[in-house]
Amino acid sequence: MEGRQINDRKEKKEVSEVTKKGLSTILGKISGKEQLELEIDRLNSQVIKLELNLQSAKNQLEKKEILAKQAVSDRQEAETFLNQERIRTRTLSHELETIRAESEGKLKFHGTENLSLQAVQAYLFKLKSFHAPADDLLTAYLPPSTRLSGVISEKALERVEEETRTLLDRLDSETGLVLFYDLHRMVCEAIAPPFPITSPAWQLRHSFEVSLLEESLSKDYRVLVLVLHAGESFIGFAPDAQVFDTEQLIRSSVKEKHSKGGFSQRRFERLREEDIAHHMDKVLEALDRILEENKFIDCVILSGDFQLIGEIRKRLPLNLEIIEKPSDIRVEKAGSEDILRAVLSSRRYLL
Repeated sequence: MEGRQINDRKEKKEVSEVTKKGLSTILGKISGKEQLELEIDRLNSQVIKLELNLQSAKNQLEKKEILAKQAVSDRQEAETFLNQERIRTRTLSHELETIRAESEGKLKFHGTENLSLQAVQAYLFKLKSFHAPADDLLTAYLPPSTRLSGVISEKALERVEEETRTLLDRLDSETGLVLFYDLHRMVCEAIAPPFPITSPAWQLRHSFEVSLLEESLSKDYRVLVLVLHAGESFIGFAPDAQVFDTEQLIRSSVKEKHSKGGFSQRRFERLREEDIAHHMDKVLEALDRILEENKFIDCVILSGDFQLIGEIRKRLPLNLEIIEKPSDIRVEKAGSEDILRAVLSSRRYLL
């Protein structure tokens, strides 16, 4: 009896263990399936996400391709427009140059005159009395080789008539220019002073700025003057630009020009050149003496025959300010006062 009970308990125990193992196996299988399904769901989600990213990338690429095509089209259109504008600009520039060339032939100064020191001072006195209710009076100081466009503002330049600018650019003064210009053209002229303008300046006000020019004209420049002609030349030194302290008239016998041809003319020209060389030797001797006696010279004014001026330039010290002035002074007909007045005169141009 007891043995049977013991066997029954064993069997029940075994059945219980088997049942537990079966349930554990079944539960383990169910748990693994769920994990697998979860993993599959995760991978599907990742696939969907990647597909969405891929589609977004494709969309962006398509947009960029469209933009790139548009950019190429825009660039081609811009290049075409730029080429057209370049052609148009060249055409207009050519037309403008043609018009300027034609107009320059027609443009003329309304008048020119030489003003002595006293005359230019009276002229500046009259300019000082000129006043405008608004800032309409332009004054511009232009050093040598300086154009008006390089000194005044672009806005002010636009208010100066092109005809005036063209005439002004045509002037080539070794001492520079001073422009006095009324925007209403009641005054429109330029002055080439006897001594160089060293600094550019300008103003647009109700009156003209003449003080800078007056100051320049009032200085006591130590001036060496040479008027050179074949056979008759003048050399003088004025320590105050008022009167010559040292002067010398140099005469030599120089043959007149020969008009015949052939050997006779060549021989005559050679003899004439020898006469001129001898004359220049005498001028250079006088020049060396004056340079030795006067160590401090502010400027040298040269006038006369341009070939002789070229020879003199070679002998002048490099540190000297040299001014060439065109002049029709004939030494044999002018006194020293007339010569000094002529070389120190200002040139007035009515534009």
